[in-house]
Amino acid sequence: MFRTFDHFNVKTVDKPYISALGTQYEQTAIISFYDSANHLLSTRDFGVANIDKIYNEIEQERIIVLDEAYIQNFSITAWRRLNLIDKNEFVAIKKIIANDAFFNVFNNVDFSYIALEACETNFNNSVFYGGDLSFSHSVFSDVDADFSYITHRKGGLVFNSAKFTGGGLSFKNSIFCHGEKNFQYAKFEHSYLDFTNCEFNDGDINMVDTRFTGGLSFKVARIGKGNVNFQFARFTTKEVSFDRVVFGEGNIDFRTTEFENVKANFNRSIAGNGSWDFSGCEANDGKLTFKKVLFGSGTVDFSEVIFNRTDLNFSRAETQEALIKLENARLHNVDFSYCFFNRYLNFRLHSAQRIDFKNAIVRDILDLNLPKEGQPVPMLNFTDMSLPGLLYIDWKRNRVEQAIYNQNSLTSDYEKATQFLMLKENFNTNGQYESEDLAYVEYRRCIARSRLSNNGGGINQKVLRGFLYGLDRVLLDYTGLYGTSPTRVFTTMIMVYVLFSLGYLAIILGGSGDIVVSVGAQYDLSLWSKSFYHSAITMLTIGYGDHFPVGIARGLSAVQGFIGMLLLSYFTVSLVHKILR
Repeated sequence: MFRTFDHFNVKTVDKPYISALGTQYEQTAIISFYDSANHLLSTRDFGVANIDKIYNEIEQERIIVLDEAYIQNFSITAWRRLNLIDKNEFVAIKKIIANDAFFNVFNNVDFSYIALEACETNFNNSVFYGGDLSFSHSVFSDVDADFSYITHRKGGLVFNSAKFTGGGLSFKNSIFCHGEKNFQYAKFEHSYLDFTNCEFNDGDINMVDTRFTGGLSFKVARIGKGNVNFQFARFTTKEVSFDRVVFGEGNIDFRTTEFENVKANFNRSIAGNGSWDFSGCEANDGKLTFKKVLFGSGTVDFSEVIFNRTDLNFSRAETQEALIKLENARLHNVDFSYCFFNRYLNFRLHSAQRIDFKNAIVRDILDLNLPKEGQPVPMLNFTDMSLPGLLYIDWKRNRVEQAIYNQNSLTSDYEKATQFLMLKENFNTNGQYESEDLAYVEYRRCIARSRLSNNGGGINQKVLRGFLYGLDRVLLDYTGLYGTSPTRVFTTMIMVYVLFSLGYLAIILGGSGDIVVSVGAQYDLSLWSKSFYHSAITMLTIGYGDHFPVGIARGLSAVQGFIGMLLLSYFTVSLVHKILR
C-alpha cells in the first residue's frame, strides 16, 4: 500500500476474502490508490466488514476483529443511538484487532467513550480516511494500543480527555494529515505516548493541560506549519524526548508547563522560525537539554521560569538569529558553551548557580545586569568566549570577581586571566573605567600565579619564579594595584617616607650615623626635624645639600632615593592614567 496516496477508488465484488489471521469476509473490496496527478500507485484487496455484525459484536461485548477489513462509517456514537444509550455512557470493549484495515467515513472514525482493560488494541498499518479518528474520553487500563504505521487522511486525531493507566499508546512511523492532533486534558498515568518518526504535516498538536507520568517521545518526528501547544501540561518521572525533531514554522508553547524529575531532551532538533515559549515553566530535579539544536529567527523565551535543581543545557546549539530571553528566570546550572549568538540576549535573570559561556561567540549584546531583586550568579565561566559585541554586567552587583574565582579547579589561572582580560577590554569599550581597572588587576594577579605554578625547569627556575612573583606582588600589586590606583601609590609613598624617617632617627640615636648640617648653613635642626626633613628631600630627589648623611645613614639614603624615584614614576603613570580617562 502506498502510504502517501492522494485519493482512491473502491470496487466491491462478491468474492470471499480471508485475512492472514484467518478472519473470513463474505465480500472483497478492491481499492486502487492514486497520487494527486491521478496516477495509479497501487491496488490492494480488503475484506468488506459488515457494520451490523460489528455493532452486534459490541453489544455482545465480544472481540472486535477487523484485520485487513474495509470498514465504512463506523461510529460508536451511532451504535449508542441505535440502542438508545446516552452519548456519554462508556462502552466496554473486550479487544480490538484492526491491523491493516481501511476505515472510510464521511464524518468520524468514532471510538469515543469506550473502555478497554488488560487487552490488545491493534490498528497497526491501518488507513483512516475522510474524518477524525476519535477516542475522545475513552479509558485504557493496562492496554498497549498500537497505532504504528497508520496513514491518516483528511481528518484530525482526537484523544481529548482520554485516560491511560499502565500500558501505552504508540503511533510510531505514522503519517497524519493537516488536521489537529488533540490530546487536551488527556491523562497518561504510568503510560507512555510514542510519536517516534511520525509525519505530522501542518495540523496543530494540542497537548494543553495533559498529564504524563510514563514518558513521551517525538523522536525524529517531522512537524509542519502547525503550532505545538503543551501549555499547563505536567510531566513526571520519565524521559521526554524531542530528539532530532524537525519543527516547522509554527510556535512551540510550553508556558506554565511543569516538569517533575524529568529529563526533557530537544537535542539536535531543527527549530524553524517559530517562537519557543517556556515562560512561567517550572521544573524540579531534572534537566532540559537543547544540545546542537538549530534555532531559527524566532524568540526562545525562558522568562520567569523556576528551575529548582534543574539544569538548562544549550551546548553547541546554533542560536545565531534566535532572540533568547531569560529575564527574571530562577535557574540552576546553565550551559551556553560553544554557542553562536547573533542577536540581543536578555539574561537579566533573577538567580542561577552557574552560567557557562565557554567558547561561545557573542556578536550583539549580552545583558547580564541584575534586575531589581536579582541575585548574583555564584559562578560565571567566560573561558575563550569571543566578544565582538558587548557584555553588560556590573562588576560589583554581579560580584564578577568572585564568580570567576569560584571556577576553582575547573579552569587554570591562565584561563581565569584571559577571562578577566576579556572583561577589562569590554569595560573599556563600555566606558566602565572603574570596572576596567578592577578586571585588569585580577588579570595581572592571575597571570602572575600562572607563571609561578609553571612546573617546568629545575630548582633554580622555581626559586627564580618565586622571587619574581614576590617582586610583582610587592612592587606592582601592593604598591599601586598595577598602576590603576594613584591613591594607593601615594599612600605607599607616605608609608615609605615615614619608615625611612624613623630609620634615620634610630641611626642617630644608636650612634652609628648622623644627619649633619653643611658648612655655611646658618641653622641646624632638631633631631626629629633632621630625620624627617632629610627623608623628604631624599625621597623626592630634591637634594638641597644643606644637610647630608654620615655613616650608615648614607647607605639608607641611597636606597631611599632609588625607591623614591620608582614611586614617583609609578605615581605619575597611575595619575596620568586616571586623568586621561
